[in-house]
Amino acid sequence: MYISCSAEQKIHEIPHEGEAVVAGCWSPELGLCSHSMLLKWKEGIVTSLQPLSNLESFSNITQPWDSFYLMPGWIDAHVHLALDSLDFFQCLKNWEKPALIEENIQGFLQRYLERGIVAIRDGGDLPGFAWRTKNRVNEGVWSGPRVISVHEAVNREGMYGRFLGRGFRDVLEWREKERDFFGQGLDQLKVVVTGIISFDEFKRVGPTQWTAEDLSELVETAHRRGILVMAHASGEEGISVAIAAGVDSIEHGYYITSGQLKLMKEKEIAWVPTVAPIGNLLKYPTDRYSFHEIETLKRILEGQLAKIHEAYNLNVRLGVGTDAGAYQVPHAESLFDEMDWMVQAGIPKQEVCRMATQENARILGNSEMGRLDVGTPVNLLQLVTHFP
Repeated sequence: MYISCSAEQKIHEIPHEGEAVVAGCWSPELGLCSHSMLLKWKEGIVTSLQPLSNLESFSNITQPWDSFYLMPGWIDAHVHLALDSLDFFQCLKNWEKPALIEENIQGFLQRYLERGIVAIRDGGDLPGFAWRTKNRVNEGVWSGPRVISVHEAVNREGMYGRFLGRGFRDVLEWREKERDFFGQGLDQLKVVVTGIISFDEFKRVGPTQWTAEDLSELVETAHRRGILVMAHASGEEGISVAIAAGVDSIEHGYYITSGQLKLMKEKEIAWVPTVAPIGNLLKYPTDRYSFHEIETLKRILEGQLAKIHEAYNLNVRLGVGTDAGAYQVPHAESLFDEMDWMVQAGIPKQEVCRMATQENARILGNSEMGRLDVGTPVNLLQLVTHFP
């Protein structure tokens, strides 16, 4: 039993039952409580959280947390545990050494917990490293945040996404293999709808892989099973296909339009804009990109931040996901880059905190996460030194 103490970048082992005084708390439901509170838990579950002034005695204090504030743990809504954020092609070669990849992943998991990140949604890898990680964490073999995993993504054979999933020739092959695909286990279905964006040519995006009709069929097969669908999509054409097909979240969404944001609002489709893979290349510059590419990246970043601000004003559901594992997007640390990018887009910091907790929990499809009240598992909370 543990609680993440992001204030000290440590994980505190705690008993399954106990009490602690905290300096205050924050959650999307409670708002800001800046006075001392008494927290009680039993069998790892919060049973009570009350202002200290309302209590006659608190003689069973088991943890010295009076200098910390309590809040829900962070959630990263888009990561790739099997990638290392350093060298994509070398990392894919290293997939032939499972022991090395698993050692790296265990280090990533530790970093997530130390920084108060208690849950992550992994976007898939062909060998299934993230899926096995999820199971090892659930079984208690490895320590780490809760992992929501797509297992492997669905993409068109020969098109972008071969490292994410096996690829299907067309929707006919999908129909033949659909039962077996779901039978291997997955928490959400990820469909690669488009290729990636170009750093060399503004507004150029890899081709759209599915028609709206075919993608609708894939989405319906998941929804019949009660499974949410996340769609990798950028560019006006691909995003339109994803919206028309009724996906639950659009990942990346570069070059999204105002009209598409309005449709997403109507359909309650979430947007996880993953600014860090672009913004961090500018925030932490290297000599990897040419002057022309840097100028293109600046235009992409400016447009993405403007659309995030517009989406917020339209009350579009916004999640916070990093694409951790991509170049210059390190696991755990990049969540705070992503939150900073959302603030730079003009979203109030407490709203960004709500998105990185409550809204991300909704995107992950888990009602236990992203909240602080009676019934919340203590290991889904974190201790901080100041309020958001």
